[in-house]
Amino acid sequence: MVLLRAALAVAMLVGFYLLALALVGGMVALEFMAFEHAPFTAIKLGFFVVPATFAVVAAVVTLERHESDAEPGLRVTPEQQPRLWALVNRIAEQVGTPPPDQIRVIADVNAAVSESTRFLGLVVTERRMYIGAPLLAALSERQLASVLAHELGHYANSDTRLSGIVVTGRDAIRRVVVGMNREHRLQALLHKVFVGYAKVYMRLSSATCRRQELAADAVSAKIVGSASAASALREVGAIGFSWHMFLNGHLATGWAAGYLPTSIYAGFTAMAAAPEVQPVLDDIRSQDTDEDADPYDSHPPTKARIAAIEALGAPSPRDWADRQALALLDGPERLLDRVLMTAIDEDADQKKRVDWDTFHHVSAQNLFAKATNRLTTTAAKIMGGDPTLGTVLNALDADRVIDLAPEDPSRVGGPHARRAHAAKAVATELQQLVELALSTTGHGRWSINWAAEVRLLLPTFDVTDLPHAITTATGDTHDTTALRALLDKAGIPTTFTPTPP
Repeated sequence: MVLLRAALAVAMLVGFYLLALALVGGMVALEFMAFEHAPFTAIKLGFFVVPATFAVVAAVVTLERHESDAEPGLRVTPEQQPRLWALVNRIAEQVGTPPPDQIRVIADVNAAVSESTRFLGLVVTERRMYIGAPLLAALSERQLASVLAHELGHYANSDTRLSGIVVTGRDAIRRVVVGMNREHRLQALLHKVFVGYAKVYMRLSSATCRRQELAADAVSAKIVGSASAASALREVGAIGFSWHMFLNGHLATGWAAGYLPTSIYAGFTAMAAAPEVQPVLDDIRSQDTDEDADPYDSHPPTKARIAAIEALGAPSPRDWADRQALALLDGPERLLDRVLMTAIDEDADQKKRVDWDTFHHVSAQNLFAKATNRLTTTAAKIMGGDPTLGTVLNALDADRVIDLAPEDPSRVGGPHARRAHAAKAVATELQQLVELALSTTGHGRWSINWAAEVRLLLPTFDVTDLPHAITTATGDTHDTTALRALLDKAGIPTTFTPTPP
Protein backbone atom coordinates (compact mmCIF):
# COMPACT_ATOMS: atom_id res chain seq x y z
CA MET A 1 0.00 0.00 0.00
CA VAL A 2 2.86 2.40 0.87
CA LEU A 3 4.55 1.70 -2.48
CA LEU A 4 1.26 2.18 -4.32
CA ARG A 5 0.62 5.54 -2.67
CA ALA A 6 4.21 6.59 -3.26
CA ALA A 7 3.96 5.57 -6.92
CA LEU A 8 0.78 7.62 -7.36
CA ALA A 9 2.26 10.69 -5.66
CA VAL A 10 5.48 10.44 -7.65
CA ALA A 11 3.61 9.82 -10.90
CA MET A 12 1.50 12.93 -10.42
CA LEU A 13 4.55 15.02 -9.54
CA VAL A 14 6.47 13.69 -12.54
CA GLY A 15 3.41 14.30 -14.68
CA PHE A 16 3.42 17.93 -13.65
CA TYR A 17 7.05 18.39 -14.67
CA LEU A 18 6.43 16.55 -17.94
CA LEU A 19 3.49 18.85 -18.63
CA ALA A 20 5.69 21.90 -18.01
CA LEU A 21 8.47 20.43 -20.16
CA ALA A 22 6.05 19.64 -23.00
CA LEU A 23 4.59 23.14 -22.99
CA VAL A 24 8.02 24.79 -22.91
CA GLY A 25 9.30 22.44 -25.61
CA GLY A 26 6.28 23.14 -27.79
CA MET A 27 6.69 26.90 -27.47
CA VAL A 28 10.42 26.72 -28.26
CA ALA A 29 9.79 24.45 -31.27
CA LEU A 30 7.08 26.81 -32.51
CA GLU A 31 9.50 29.72 -32.29
CA PHE A 32 12.23 27.87 -34.23
CA MET A 33 9.75 26.87 -36.95
CA ALA A 34 8.62 30.45 -37.25
CA PHE A 35 12.19 31.68 -37.68
CA GLU A 36 12.76 29.19 -40.49
CA HIS A 37 9.68 30.16 -42.46
CA ALA A 38 8.68 33.68 -41.39
CA PRO A 39 11.37 35.55 -39.37
CA PHE A 40 9.29 38.70 -39.01
CA THR A 41 6.38 36.68 -37.61
CA ALA A 42 8.82 34.88 -35.31
CA ILE A 43 9.95 38.19 -33.86
CA LYS A 44 6.38 39.21 -33.13
CA LEU A 45 5.62 35.75 -31.72
CA GLY A 46 8.66 36.04 -29.49
CA PHE A 47 7.00 38.83 -27.53
CA PHE A 48 4.50 36.19 -26.35
CA VAL A 49 6.59 33.00 -26.28
CA VAL A 50 9.72 34.24 -24.50
CA PRO A 51 7.97 35.72 -21.42
CA ALA A 52 5.69 32.68 -21.15
CA THR A 53 8.62 30.26 -21.41
CA PHE A 54 10.60 32.22 -18.85
CA ALA A 55 7.61 32.28 -16.45
CA VAL A 56 7.16 28.49 -16.58
CA VAL A 57 10.86 27.68 -16.25
CA ALA A 58 11.43 30.22 -13.46
CA ALA A 59 8.43 28.99 -11.48
CA VAL A 60 9.46 25.34 -11.78
CA VAL A 61 13.14 25.71 -10.89
CA THR A 62 12.82 28.42 -8.23
CA LEU A 63 13.62 27.10 -4.77
CA GLU A 64 11.59 29.19 -2.35
CA ARG A 65 12.75 29.78 1.17
CA HIS A 66 10.10 30.12 3.84
CA GLU A 67 10.31 31.08 7.47
CA SER A 68 8.28 27.93 8.12
CA ASP A 69 11.29 25.88 7.01
CA ALA A 70 12.70 26.49 10.51
CA GLU A 71 11.40 24.07 13.12
CA PRO A 72 8.54 25.75 15.01
CA GLY A 73 8.02 25.73 18.74
CA LEU A 74 10.22 24.62 21.60
CA ARG A 75 11.87 21.22 21.79
CA VAL A 76 11.36 19.34 25.07
CA THR A 77 13.53 16.40 26.07
CA PRO A 78 12.62 13.36 28.18
CA GLU A 79 14.70 14.83 30.99
CA GLN A 80 12.81 18.13 30.86
CA GLN A 81 9.29 16.67 30.57
CA PRO A 82 9.41 13.01 31.65
CA ARG A 83 5.65 12.55 32.16
CA LEU A 84 4.75 13.95 28.73
CA TRP A 85 7.33 11.68 27.10
CA ALA A 86 6.05 8.72 29.12
CA LEU A 87 2.53 9.34 27.81
CA VAL A 88 3.74 9.57 24.21
CA ASN A 89 5.84 6.40 24.57
CA ARG A 90 2.91 4.55 26.12
CA ILE A 91 0.58 5.54 23.28
CA ALA A 92 3.21 4.69 20.64
CA GLU A 93 3.55 1.21 22.13
CA GLN A 94 -0.22 0.67 22.05
CA VAL A 95 -0.47 2.00 18.50
CA GLY A 96 2.38 -0.28 17.46
CA THR A 97 4.81 2.30 16.13
CA PRO A 98 8.19 3.63 17.29
CA PRO A 99 7.90 6.88 19.27
CA PRO A 100 9.08 10.20 17.80
CA ASP A 101 12.69 11.28 18.10
CA GLN A 102 11.62 14.82 18.99
CA ILE A 103 8.67 16.42 20.76
CA ARG A 104 8.16 20.12 20.09
CA VAL A 105 5.54 22.23 21.84
CA ILE A 106 4.05 24.84 19.49
CA ALA A 107 1.81 27.88 19.97
CA ASP A 108 -1.04 26.65 17.74
CA VAL A 109 -4.28 24.78 18.44
CA ASN A 110 -2.91 21.79 16.60
CA ALA A 111 -0.96 18.58 16.88
CA ALA A 112 1.01 16.98 14.07
CA VAL A 113 3.75 14.54 13.19
CA SER A 114 6.35 14.65 10.47
CA GLU A 115 9.23 12.52 9.22
CA SER A 116 12.48 13.24 7.47
CA THR A 117 12.86 10.52 4.85
CA ARG A 118 14.97 9.31 1.95
CA PHE A 119 14.25 7.29 -1.17
CA LEU A 120 10.69 8.50 -1.68
CA GLY A 121 9.71 8.00 1.94
CA LEU A 122 10.91 4.41 2.23
CA VAL A 123 13.73 5.20 4.69
CA VAL A 124 12.97 7.28 7.80
CA THR A 125 15.80 9.37 9.27
CA GLU A 126 13.94 11.31 12.00
CA ARG A 127 10.46 11.57 13.45
CA ARG A 128 9.02 14.68 15.08
CA MET A 129 5.82 15.29 17.02
CA TYR A 130 4.30 18.76 17.49
CA ILE A 131 1.88 19.40 20.37
CA GLY A 132 -0.05 22.66 20.65
CA ALA A 133 0.39 24.52 23.93
CA PRO A 134 -3.33 25.51 23.99
CA LEU A 135 -4.20 21.80 23.83
CA LEU A 136 -1.93 21.06 26.79
CA ALA A 137 -3.54 23.96 28.66
CA ALA A 138 -7.18 23.02 28.02
CA LEU A 139 -7.56 19.29 27.28
CA SER A 140 -7.85 16.49 29.80
CA GLU A 141 -5.15 13.82 29.80
CA ARG A 142 -7.59 11.37 28.23
CA GLN A 143 -8.48 13.82 25.45
CA LEU A 144 -4.82 14.63 24.85
CA ALA A 145 -4.11 10.90 24.59
CA SER A 146 -6.77 10.70 21.88
CA VAL A 147 -5.18 13.54 19.91
CA LEU A 148 -1.71 12.04 20.21
CA ALA A 149 -2.95 8.56 19.31
CA HIS A 150 -4.44 10.05 16.14
CA GLU A 151 -1.08 11.57 15.21
CA LEU A 152 0.88 8.42 16.03
CA GLY A 153 -1.67 6.57 13.93
CA HIS A 154 -0.29 8.47 10.95
CA TYR A 155 3.12 6.96 11.75
CA ALA A 156 1.65 3.48 12.04
CA ASN A 157 -0.15 3.85 8.71
CA SER A 158 3.01 5.31 7.08
CA ASP A 159 1.05 8.42 6.08
CA THR A 160 3.94 10.73 6.89
CA ARG A 161 6.20 9.00 4.37
CA LEU A 162 4.37 10.70 1.52
CA SER A 163 3.96 14.17 2.99
CA GLY A 164 7.19 15.49 1.52
CA ILE A 165 6.24 14.34 -1.98
CA VAL A 166 2.74 15.78 -1.73
CA VAL A 167 4.01 19.12 -0.40
CA THR A 168 6.65 19.29 -3.13
CA GLY A 169 4.02 18.76 -5.81
CA ARG A 170 1.62 21.32 -4.33
CA ASP A 171 4.37 23.95 -3.99
CA ALA A 172 5.63 23.38 -7.54
CA ILE A 173 2.16 23.73 -9.05
CA ARG A 174 1.41 26.78 -6.91
CA ARG A 175 4.61 28.50 -8.08
CA VAL A 176 3.63 28.05 -11.70
CA VAL A 177 0.01 29.12 -11.22
CA VAL A 178 0.99 32.22 -9.22
CA GLY A 179 3.88 33.03 -11.57
CA MET A 180 1.70 33.34 -14.66
CA ASN A 181 0.82 36.85 -15.81
CA ARG A 182 -2.85 36.53 -16.74
CA GLU A 183 -2.82 39.85 -18.56
CA HIS A 184 -0.42 38.23 -21.05
CA ARG A 185 -2.48 36.27 -23.60
CA LEU A 186 -0.31 33.17 -23.88
CA GLN A 187 0.41 33.05 -20.15
CA ALA A 188 -3.30 33.39 -19.45
CA LEU A 189 -3.89 30.32 -21.60
CA LEU A 190 -1.10 28.38 -19.89
CA HIS A 191 -2.48 29.47 -16.52
CA LYS A 192 -5.77 27.72 -17.32
CA VAL A 193 -3.90 24.53 -18.27
CA PHE A 194 -1.94 24.45 -15.00
CA VAL A 195 -4.99 25.36 -12.93
CA GLY A 196 -6.82 22.40 -14.47
CA TYR A 197 -3.94 20.06 -13.59
CA ALA A 198 -3.73 21.59 -10.10
CA LYS A 199 -7.41 20.85 -9.45
CA VAL A 200 -6.95 17.19 -10.37
CA TYR A 201 -3.78 16.93 -8.28
CA MET A 202 -5.35 18.65 -5.26
CA ARG A 203 -8.48 16.52 -5.43
CA LEU A 204 -6.56 13.25 -5.62
CA SER A 205 -4.06 14.19 -2.95
CA SER A 206 -6.79 15.60 -0.69
CA ALA A 207 -8.89 12.44 -1.07
CA THR A 208 -5.89 10.38 0.03
CA CYS A 209 -5.30 12.71 2.97
CA ARG A 210 -8.93 12.45 4.10
CA ARG A 211 -8.77 8.67 4.07
CA GLN A 212 -5.62 8.88 6.15
CA GLU A 213 -7.38 11.12 8.68
CA LEU A 214 -10.27 8.69 9.10
CA ALA A 215 -7.83 5.80 9.51
CA ALA A 216 -5.93 7.75 12.19
CA ASP A 217 -9.25 8.53 13.93
CA ALA A 218 -9.94 4.80 14.07
CA VAL A 219 -6.56 4.26 15.76
CA SER A 220 -7.42 6.96 18.30
CA ALA A 221 -10.82 5.40 19.06
CA LYS A 222 -9.21 2.00 19.55
CA ILE A 223 -6.75 3.40 22.10
CA VAL A 224 -9.01 5.65 24.21
CA GLY A 225 -12.51 4.61 23.15
CA SER A 226 -15.01 6.17 20.76
CA ALA A 227 -16.60 8.44 23.37
CA SER A 228 -13.26 9.95 24.40
CA ALA A 229 -12.07 10.34 20.81
CA ALA A 230 -15.29 12.12 19.80
CA SER A 231 -15.09 14.29 22.93
CA ALA A 232 -11.54 15.31 22.04
CA LEU A 233 -12.58 16.40 18.54
CA ARG A 234 -15.40 18.51 19.92
CA GLU A 235 -13.15 20.04 22.53
CA VAL A 236 -10.45 20.95 20.03
CA GLY A 237 -13.04 23.01 18.15
CA ALA A 238 -13.96 24.85 21.37
CA ILE A 239 -10.29 25.42 22.19
CA GLY A 240 -9.71 26.86 18.72
CA PHE A 241 -12.48 29.39 19.29
CA SER A 242 -11.36 30.32 22.81
CA TRP A 243 -7.71 30.62 21.72
CA HIS A 244 -8.70 33.02 18.92
CA MET A 245 -10.82 34.98 21.37
CA PHE A 246 -7.98 35.06 23.90
CA LEU A 247 -5.40 36.31 21.41
CA ASN A 248 -7.60 38.93 19.74
CA GLY A 249 -9.97 39.91 22.53
CA HIS A 250 -7.44 40.07 25.35
CA LEU A 251 -3.78 39.70 24.48
CA ALA A 252 -3.71 41.91 21.38
CA THR A 253 -5.24 44.98 23.08
CA GLY A 254 -2.65 45.10 25.87
CA TRP A 255 0.11 44.23 23.44
CA ALA A 256 -0.78 47.32 21.41
CA ALA A 257 -0.36 49.41 24.58
CA GLY A 258 3.10 47.96 25.22
CA TYR A 259 2.19 45.41 27.90
CA LEU A 260 2.15 41.66 28.44
CA PRO A 261 0.70 39.70 31.37
CA THR A 262 3.17 38.05 33.72
CA SER A 263 1.61 34.65 33.04
CA ILE A 264 -0.01 34.39 29.64
CA TYR A 265 -1.30 30.83 29.88
CA ALA A 266 -2.70 31.36 33.37
CA GLY A 267 -5.02 33.84 31.71
CA PHE A 268 -5.94 31.42 28.95
CA THR A 269 -6.80 28.61 31.37
CA ALA A 270 -8.81 31.06 33.50
CA MET A 271 -10.75 32.20 30.42
CA ALA A 272 -11.45 28.62 29.34
CA ALA A 273 -13.00 27.94 32.78
CA ALA A 274 -14.82 31.27 33.19
CA PRO A 275 -18.62 30.96 33.70
CA GLU A 276 -19.34 33.85 31.30
CA VAL A 277 -17.58 31.99 28.46
CA GLN A 278 -19.10 28.55 29.01
CA PRO A 279 -22.40 29.10 27.13
CA VAL A 280 -20.50 29.98 23.96
CA LEU A 281 -18.08 27.07 24.30
CA ASP A 282 -20.91 24.65 25.10
CA ASP A 283 -22.71 25.78 21.96
CA ILE A 284 -19.60 25.07 19.88
CA ARG A 285 -19.19 21.63 21.47
CA SER A 286 -22.81 20.74 20.75
CA GLN A 287 -22.88 21.89 17.14
CA ASP A 288 -23.76 18.99 14.87
CA THR A 289 -23.56 20.81 11.55
CA ASP A 290 -20.64 21.53 9.27
CA GLU A 291 -20.16 23.88 6.41
CA ASP A 292 -20.03 22.32 2.98
CA ALA A 293 -16.86 20.29 2.66
CA ASP A 294 -14.09 21.84 0.62
CA PRO A 295 -13.07 19.26 -2.05
CA TYR A 296 -9.46 20.37 -1.59
CA ASP A 297 -9.47 20.14 2.21
CA SER A 298 -7.07 17.56 3.61
CA HIS A 299 -9.44 16.77 6.51
CA PRO A 300 -13.01 15.44 6.35
CA PRO A 301 -15.71 17.60 8.00
CA THR A 302 -15.64 17.29 11.78
CA LYS A 303 -19.24 16.06 11.81
CA ALA A 304 -18.33 13.18 9.49
CA ARG A 305 -15.27 12.33 11.56
CA ILE A 306 -17.27 12.22 14.80
CA ALA A 307 -19.97 10.09 13.18
CA ALA A 308 -17.36 7.61 11.92
CA ILE A 309 -15.70 7.45 15.34
CA GLU A 310 -18.98 6.88 17.17
CA ALA A 311 -20.02 4.23 14.65
CA LEU A 312 -16.98 2.17 15.67
CA GLY A 313 -18.42 1.79 19.17
CA ALA A 314 -14.97 1.24 20.68
CA PRO A 315 -15.15 0.82 24.48
CA SER A 316 -13.40 3.31 26.75
CA PRO A 317 -10.53 1.80 28.78
CA ARG A 318 -10.51 2.86 32.42
CA ASP A 319 -6.77 3.42 32.67
CA TRP A 320 -6.77 6.90 31.13
CA ALA A 321 -6.79 9.81 33.57
CA ASP A 322 -9.39 12.58 33.41
CA ARG A 323 -7.10 15.11 35.13
CA GLN A 324 -5.96 18.19 33.21
CA ALA A 325 -3.16 17.56 30.74
CA LEU A 326 -1.19 20.37 32.41
CA ALA A 327 -0.46 17.89 35.20
CA LEU A 328 1.84 16.08 32.76
CA LEU A 329 4.19 19.07 32.58
CA ASP A 330 6.96 20.21 34.88
CA GLY A 331 6.69 24.00 35.27
CA PRO A 332 3.73 24.25 32.89
CA GLU A 333 3.18 28.01 32.97
CA ARG A 334 6.85 28.76 32.41
CA LEU A 335 7.06 26.29 29.52
CA LEU A 336 3.86 27.41 27.80
CA ASP A 337 4.76 31.08 28.11
CA ARG A 338 8.17 30.40 26.57
CA VAL A 339 6.48 28.60 23.69
CA LEU A 340 4.24 31.56 22.95
CA MET A 341 7.16 33.97 23.20
CA THR A 342 9.00 32.00 20.51
CA ALA A 343 6.04 32.46 18.15
CA ILE A 344 5.20 36.14 18.61
CA ASP A 345 6.96 39.32 17.62
CA GLU A 346 10.60 39.74 18.57
CA ASP A 347 9.64 42.94 20.44
CA ALA A 348 7.94 40.84 23.13
CA ASP A 349 10.92 41.19 25.47
CA GLN A 350 10.45 44.96 25.40
CA LYS A 351 6.87 44.79 26.68
CA LYS A 352 6.17 45.67 30.29
CA ARG A 353 4.99 42.68 32.34
CA VAL A 354 2.03 43.23 34.68
CA ASP A 355 -0.61 41.14 36.44
CA TRP A 356 -3.84 40.36 34.59
CA ASP A 357 -5.96 42.99 36.40
CA THR A 358 -3.48 45.70 35.46
CA PHE A 359 -3.16 44.28 31.96
CA HIS A 360 -6.91 44.50 31.40
CA HIS A 361 -6.97 48.04 32.84
CA VAL A 362 -4.26 49.37 30.52
CA SER A 363 -5.79 47.44 27.61
CA ALA A 364 -9.10 49.27 28.09
CA GLN A 365 -7.31 52.60 28.59
CA ASN A 366 -5.55 52.14 25.28
CA LEU A 367 -8.71 50.96 23.54
CA PHE A 368 -10.83 53.93 24.66
CA ALA A 369 -8.04 56.44 24.11
CA LYS A 370 -7.95 55.40 20.46
CA ALA A 371 -11.74 55.19 20.19
CA THR A 372 -12.34 58.71 21.54
CA ASN A 373 -9.51 60.37 19.65
CA ARG A 374 -11.83 60.76 16.66
CA LEU A 375 -14.31 62.85 18.65
CA THR A 376 -11.74 65.29 20.05
CA THR A 377 -9.95 65.60 16.71
CA THR A 378 -13.21 66.33 14.91
CA ALA A 379 -14.14 68.95 17.51
CA ALA A 380 -10.77 70.67 17.04
CA LYS A 381 -11.36 70.86 13.28
CA ILE A 382 -14.82 72.36 13.80
CA MET A 383 -14.01 74.86 16.56
CA GLY A 384 -10.29 75.36 16.16
CA GLY A 385 -7.87 74.90 19.04
CA ASP A 386 -6.66 71.71 20.64
CA PRO A 387 -8.34 68.26 20.52
CA THR A 388 -9.57 68.29 24.12
CA LEU A 389 -12.68 67.43 26.11
CA GLY A 390 -13.37 71.15 26.49
CA THR A 391 -13.33 71.65 22.73
CA VAL A 392 -15.94 68.90 22.38
CA LEU A 393 -18.14 70.66 24.97
CA ASN A 394 -17.75 73.96 23.15
CA ALA A 395 -18.85 72.31 19.90
CA LEU A 396 -21.92 70.92 21.65
CA ASP A 397 -22.74 74.34 23.10
CA ALA A 398 -22.60 75.66 19.54
CA ASP A 399 -25.10 72.95 18.51
CA ARG A 400 -22.61 71.26 16.14
CA VAL A 401 -23.63 67.74 17.10
CA ILE A 402 -24.31 66.74 13.49
CA ASP A 403 -20.82 67.85 12.51
CA LEU A 404 -19.36 65.86 15.42
CA ALA A 405 -21.07 62.63 14.37
CA PRO A 406 -18.82 59.79 13.12
CA GLU A 407 -21.01 59.24 10.05
CA ASP A 408 -22.85 61.54 7.70
CA PRO A 409 -26.50 61.46 8.87
CA SER A 410 -27.81 63.23 5.77
CA ARG A 411 -29.60 60.11 4.52
CA VAL A 412 -31.50 59.51 7.77
CA GLY A 413 -35.00 60.96 7.35
CA GLY A 414 -35.75 64.64 8.01
CA PRO A 415 -33.79 67.22 10.01
CA HIS A 416 -35.07 66.01 13.40
CA ALA A 417 -34.27 62.37 12.61
CA ARG A 418 -30.80 63.31 11.37
CA ARG A 419 -30.05 65.23 14.52
CA ALA A 420 -31.35 62.44 16.75
CA HIS A 421 -29.19 59.93 14.88
CA ALA A 422 -26.10 62.12 15.26
CA ALA A 423 -26.82 62.83 18.94
CA LYS A 424 -27.03 59.13 19.74
CA ALA A 425 -23.66 58.40 18.11
CA VAL A 426 -21.95 61.38 19.72
CA ALA A 427 -23.43 60.55 23.14
CA THR A 428 -21.83 57.09 23.02
CA GLU A 429 -18.39 58.50 22.23
CA LEU A 430 -18.77 61.35 24.73
CA GLN A 431 -19.59 58.94 27.55
CA GLN A 432 -16.51 56.89 26.65
CA LEU A 433 -14.43 60.07 26.72
CA VAL A 434 -15.74 61.10 30.15
CA GLU A 435 -15.22 57.59 31.55
CA LEU A 436 -11.69 57.60 30.16
CA ALA A 437 -11.09 60.92 31.92
CA LEU A 438 -12.46 59.51 35.19
CA SER A 439 -10.18 56.51 34.89
CA THR A 440 -7.13 58.57 33.97
CA THR A 441 -7.60 60.93 36.93
CA GLY A 442 -7.74 58.03 39.38
CA HIS A 443 -11.47 57.84 40.10
CA GLY A 444 -12.02 54.46 38.43
CA ARG A 445 -10.40 51.36 37.09
CA TRP A 446 -11.32 49.36 34.01
CA SER A 447 -12.37 45.75 34.32
CA ILE A 448 -12.65 43.27 31.43
CA ASN A 449 -14.25 39.91 32.06
CA TRP A 450 -13.24 36.83 30.04
CA ALA A 451 -16.14 37.36 27.64
CA ALA A 452 -14.35 40.62 26.70
CA GLU A 453 -17.05 42.80 28.27
CA VAL A 454 -15.61 46.10 29.53
CA ARG A 455 -16.89 48.16 32.45
CA LEU A 456 -15.54 50.99 34.57
CA LEU A 457 -15.43 50.42 38.33
CA LEU A 458 -15.94 53.67 40.27
CA PRO A 459 -15.83 52.82 43.98
CA THR A 460 -15.47 56.40 45.28
CA PHE A 461 -17.26 58.58 42.76
CA ASP A 462 -20.99 58.79 42.06
CA VAL A 463 -21.81 58.92 38.35
CA THR A 464 -25.55 58.40 38.71
CA ASP A 465 -26.21 61.72 36.94
CA LEU A 466 -23.76 61.09 34.09
CA PRO A 467 -26.27 59.57 31.59
CA HIS A 468 -28.65 62.52 32.06
CA ALA A 469 -25.81 65.02 31.72
CA ILE A 470 -24.66 63.35 28.49
CA THR A 471 -28.20 63.34 27.08
CA THR A 472 -28.70 66.99 27.94
CA ALA A 473 -25.39 67.97 26.35
CA THR A 474 -26.04 66.14 23.09
CA GLY A 475 -29.83 66.61 22.90
CA ASP A 476 -31.96 69.38 21.47
CA THR A 477 -31.17 71.72 24.38
CA HIS A 478 -27.42 71.21 23.79
CA ASP A 479 -26.76 72.34 27.37
CA THR A 480 -23.41 71.20 28.82
CA THR A 481 -23.88 72.86 32.23
CA ALA A 482 -24.62 69.65 34.14
CA LEU A 483 -21.77 67.78 32.47
CA ARG A 484 -19.31 70.58 33.17
CA ALA A 485 -20.38 70.59 36.83
CA LEU A 486 -19.80 66.84 37.10
CA LEU A 487 -16.35 67.18 35.53
CA ASP A 488 -15.50 70.00 37.87
CA LYS A 489 -16.59 67.92 40.86
CA ALA A 490 -14.30 65.12 39.67
CA GLY A 491 -11.41 67.50 39.19
CA ILE A 492 -11.19 66.76 35.47
CA PRO A 493 -9.79 69.70 33.53
CA THR A 494 -11.40 70.67 30.26
CA THR A 495 -7.93 70.41 28.73
CA PHE A 496 -8.10 66.63 29.09
CA THR A 497 -6.92 64.84 25.94
CA PRO A 498 -7.28 61.10 25.33
CA THR A 499 -3.80 59.58 25.29
CA PRO A 500 -2.75 55.91 25.42
CA PRO A 501 -1.29 54.66 28.74
